[in-house]
Amino acid sequence: MGREVRGGEFLSDTSSLTARLEEVFPSLSPQLRLAARYVLDAPDDIGLNSMRTVAAHAGVHPSTFVRLARELDFSGYAQFREPFRQRLRTHGDRYSDRARNLQARKIKGDASETGSLLQEVLQTGDLNLQNTLSATSAEELSDLAVLLDSARRIYIVGMRKCYPVAYYLHYAFRMFQDNVVLVNGVAATVADDLRNLQKDDVLIAIGFDAYTRGTVRATRYAASVGASVVAITDSPVSPLAEGARQTFVVANDSPSFFRSLASAMALAEAIVAYLVAEGGDAAVEHLTRTERHLEEFGTYWESDDTAVAAGGAF
Repeated sequence: MGREVRGGEFLSDTSSLTARLEEVFPSLSPQLRLAARYVLDAPDDIGLNSMRTVAAHAGVHPSTFVRLARELDFSGYAQFREPFRQRLRTHGDRYSDRARNLQARKIKGDASETGSLLQEVLQTGDLNLQNTLSATSAEELSDLAVLLDSARRIYIVGMRKCYPVAYYLHYAFRMFQDNVVLVNGVAATVADDLRNLQKDDVLIAIGFDAYTRGTVRATRYAASVGASVVAITDSPVSPLAEGARQTFVVANDSPSFFRSLASAMALAEAIVAYLVAEGGDAAVEHLTRTERHLEEFGTYWESDDTAVAAGGAF
């Protein structure tokens, strides 16, 4: 893939490709430099998004990326993009490595390094949200709402770091739906949770690299029985996206050792909003019953509870 350079090394992986980009960078035209700089700064974006989206992020015309690919002797942008897609399939830097990078800032004793960490977290989170929501259309969310509204049962699976997103979706859906199942795998019960999964059901699967085995197995089982799979993941080539009816790609970069969940949670909020909007009177009536039930149980704190708390009763 790509042309042969320096002793038989092919541009078939991102390390050799980026090295070649850095080598030819000074000879590129101004527009090609903008594109090349974006490739070097945001390699994941190349693998995750379409050429048009990447070009918009880089501030150049889509044809600029075609010209850049041909400058490196690729047949076209698709071939140029493949090493970045392969990188997303196989990379997975370890938590310990990312933690050491964080600690290196402090070891350097550079106050500007440690002081800029909060700003970097905020800027990265903001970019994640922009990239995620700009890649998600209102039509896709409307289609998902229709699919969920017509489902016999909705199963939601997200384990380990993705469990908060899965739990939020389950909790919010149950406020106005009775047909929601959280596949949480407590006491190794994933198989039990999925026992009644059928072709008229929908499985929402949430997972990011490194992908949890139980989540991947759940999506494959759902596909095998003909259920509709909706993947919320970090790459269009993630194992959760294989055979999915809909895939929502979420940006989750973070300077911390843990990948960010902010964009996934924002997408989950949007999904809930669209499902309520699609639900009509039935959703409102169900919400009304839920609120009444919670009030009967005294679920929420009231001002009269202050006296009880002061007396030591909890």
